[in-house]
Amino acid sequence: MSDKYAQLRQEITAGDVLQPGDAGYEESLKRWSASSERLAAVVVRVTSPEEVSTAIRFATAQKLPLTTRGGGHSTSGASSCAGGMVIDLSHMRNVKVDAAARTVTYEGGCLFGDVDSALAAHGLATVGGLYNQTGVGGLVLGGGHGFLTARHGLAIDNLVSVEMVLADGSIITVSETEKPDLFWAVRGAGAQFGVVTRFTSRAHPQGDIWGGVLVFGLDKVPELVAFANEFHGRGAIDHNLILIFTCAPPEYTTPVVCAGVFYNGSETEGKQFFAPLLALNPIADMTGVMPYPAANALLNPRFEGPGRRLMGSCSVLMPLDAEVIAEAGRRLLDFTTSHDNMGKSLIAFEFFPTAAVQATPHNATAFANRGEHYLVAMALLYDNPSYDDEVRTFKRQLAEYITTNCGYHGKRPPGDRAPVYVNLEHGTLSAEDAFGDHVERLRELKRRYDPDNVFHTWHSVVGNPNPPSADKPRLHIWT
Repeated sequence: MSDKYAQLRQEITAGDVLQPGDAGYEESLKRWSASSERLAAVVVRVTSPEEVSTAIRFATAQKLPLTTRGGGHSTSGASSCAGGMVIDLSHMRNVKVDAAARTVTYEGGCLFGDVDSALAAHGLATVGGLYNQTGVGGLVLGGGHGFLTARHGLAIDNLVSVEMVLADGSIITVSETEKPDLFWAVRGAGAQFGVVTRFTSRAHPQGDIWGGVLVFGLDKVPELVAFANEFHGRGAIDHNLILIFTCAPPEYTTPVVCAGVFYNGSETEGKQFFAPLLALNPIADMTGVMPYPAANALLNPRFEGPGRRLMGSCSVLMPLDAEVIAEAGRRLLDFTTSHDNMGKSLIAFEFFPTAAVQATPHNATAFANRGEHYLVAMALLYDNPSYDDEVRTFKRQLAEYITTNCGYHGKRPPGDRAPVYVNLEHGTLSAEDAFGDHVERLRELKRRYDPDNVFHTWHSVVGNPNPPSADKPRLHIWT
């Protein structure tokens, strides 16, 4: 074995330094999407911010490309590094709840299920994603929205502080009172500024909810879209609706359209609120009263097991045209049913009320995607590597169709500076599309905290105008 990493092995005393051939190396390369796996030269499984700092300093000195793995959930490949170093945070999964202060502190290797479970024991919750196997780091730093966004805003709107390691290896805490300029940047563009090893978020009282999934035949699309338009017109601020085109379990071969419903209240009130949907005589009614964490586990069976996955997004403006939505669903289902083992794929129109998101001023954080629009999420699941290029092309074309016909094409409302959600974007975005009119301030902060653009993702603040110099390593951050 090469002596190149001997010094690193001596300094990483609690964690592991893994190279090809070592026990645990192959397993350390596994990602949520097999298409995002790469052969790293070395994987450093860290246990503390000090070990993260050691790994960064070593990579910088050795001119090693570097990435950080939190949950390994990104389908862009950003948490893998071919021929370089991976800093693996997966052993950093401690969660501490302060019920009296209503805060939760969680390490950068946690999955959101870890946070949900710890808080639920105290009758509390914080804003996370819709899928509880998502890593906390990438989700929170890019904004973070889920079922509680309607009530409490984005995950970044609930952040109290973060502990992070900068490009020079220094370990700092940032908050509204400690380096507030960097705290501003972290909330929306944090992956551009360092490795966040610990988060502290506000927690909120949370009881059981009524919700679940209603399954319909495709002939009910017009009525479902009509209800979505009505739902938007009601101005609800505490409940959620999702329209999903997919294939029904357990075989995942029968095309259907589903309504995901989430009522943050009692069963009686929830059924009254969503009565127009229940009156449509669903093929299957899988709704009921459940603990809040259970709502975040509803997608787990669909995403279980190995496979290749590609996520994507776009946005829509209201009101929606039922024919356009039906055509988008038809395109998704025609593509997936004509390819082997793609029946678990889906496209989801997520109607999460935006009042709480817009209550935080646009300039309060680096997140630039606050507006009147709703998110459309695409999840393309498959096994065959030969489908990779075709799946990416289809995803882009479907997003373009939706955006052109019911999104931002030629009609961006005031206040919507950046009509994309960076957490679900696989391809390269311009800095302006990712961060809107926050770009110049972010670039100023990059010059202060990361002048060599060491932390660099596919949504680059600086736009990567020049290739990295020969004596400066390029680091790619987050999952």
